[in-house]
Amino acid sequence: METEKTQNRQSLSEQGDAALSDSAGVDPLLIKSYLLKTDLRLFPLGCAMYFFAIIDRNNVGNAKVAGMATHLGLHGNEFNWIVSAFFFTYIFCEVPSNLVLKRVGPRIWIPFLAVSWSVLVGCLAAAKSYGALVAVRVLMGVFEAGFVPGFIYMTSFWYTKRQLAPRIALFFSAGMFAGIWAGPLAERLQKINGSLMGYQYIFIIEACITVGLAVLIAVFWQNYPETATFLTEKEREAALAMLAADKALSPKAEYSVRQVFKALSDWTVWAYAIIFWAACMGGVTQAIFGPTLIQAMGYTSTRAQILSAVPSACGFASQIISMFLPRVIRSYSVLIMGFSALACAFYAVLACAHGSEVRFAFLCLSSFALSPNMPLVTVWMSSNILGVTKKGVASAVTVMLGGVAGLIGSHIYRDRDSPQFKFGHVFNSVCNGVIFLIALGLHCYFRYENRRRDRDDSSLYARTLTPTEAEELCDKRPDHRYTL
Repeated sequence: METEKTQNRQSLSEQGDAALSDSAGVDPLLIKSYLLKTDLRLFPLGCAMYFFAIIDRNNVGNAKVAGMATHLGLHGNEFNWIVSAFFFTYIFCEVPSNLVLKRVGPRIWIPFLAVSWSVLVGCLAAAKSYGALVAVRVLMGVFEAGFVPGFIYMTSFWYTKRQLAPRIALFFSAGMFAGIWAGPLAERLQKINGSLMGYQYIFIIEACITVGLAVLIAVFWQNYPETATFLTEKEREAALAMLAADKALSPKAEYSVRQVFKALSDWTVWAYAIIFWAACMGGVTQAIFGPTLIQAMGYTSTRAQILSAVPSACGFASQIISMFLPRVIRSYSVLIMGFSALACAFYAVLACAHGSEVRFAFLCLSSFALSPNMPLVTVWMSSNILGVTKKGVASAVTVMLGGVAGLIGSHIYRDRDSPQFKFGHVFNSVCNGVIFLIALGLHCYFRYENRRRDRDDSSLYARTLTPTEAEELCDKRPDHRYTL
């Protein structure tokens, strides 16, 4: 490990992979081979699962447009409560799920979660009443809660902080990609001629696909690089040396109750979580109410289903762009502030605009501006939080507040506000203003804290710590520098 003070000032997340490999004394070619094999194992299936998790979570919006509300006699705010019922349990099950994942292993736990929630999605097709829909959605939240924080936590064992940034952005872009295809896919499925209603085929067929993906994950995924059978011994040794140099998580670290309380009492964890919550507000509401918002602009239900893909395509494009931006602008806070300022302005215009073309254009621009902040804040949090248990809890808390966004977002686009839906647009504009202010506050705090640690020059003390002592200090260890 490097010991000079000028090198300590630089975050490892900002160093190139080659430099990190050199500092760990490993062959860069072995690292490239390791990354290629790991990427092919984890990300195609992980992104595909997130794609269908988002579809499974939000397909009630497509089912409503396809006739579910009329067939079941839903009225008033009943649909909004059906949507939000999912998030009551989603919010509270994320932290426990990550703790179980650490003990059971992602190869078993994540497929179990996926099969469980997809079976429940299929049950939505059999629901005959408002109460049955609410009950099934509540149970869905229990199981789907663990997937996103679990995947983010799992990848922290396989990649360095710098390597995670584009990969997490790619993972989240799969969710926006789901938004592109959810409407057209639902439009095709609802036209199936059979003994069931069109919206019932949406639930059943999409649930079956998720079950198939869960089986593939159970077959092809591995828990950790230490035990991965698809790696050669030289690749494994090189990867473990690289991960150790980056202070990446180790599955050998024991569960720590103390770190749980450290995570829950760390104000920066809650700051990341609030940013994620506010960023999710726009994403969740556009995913669920996109067809409804577009239909209110004067389009037919079928046309609205198809056009709902366009804002999602804009969000997908911006998340792909965000994969590469941290290599150019090496400050997550600056990127987050920039995107949130744009989203704040676009939603403000959307709240005041008239004319279907203008409103649709700014709906697309809003989706473009708000979408990168979810992967950006997730990677920013993962880069700055150390400690195996603390990072697991912090990942779950961050995504947990995304569930709160779903709970609140289910009620901000109200039927009585149609066709302008001004209240919902203003709410999302304010949320992005909150993102800007919190990101600015974190930027100032981390800059101050890094300078304080540089002045103290405690690198000598850091080298006297045992691995257990360093693990318990988490991100308070003296040789850690926060990524801005």
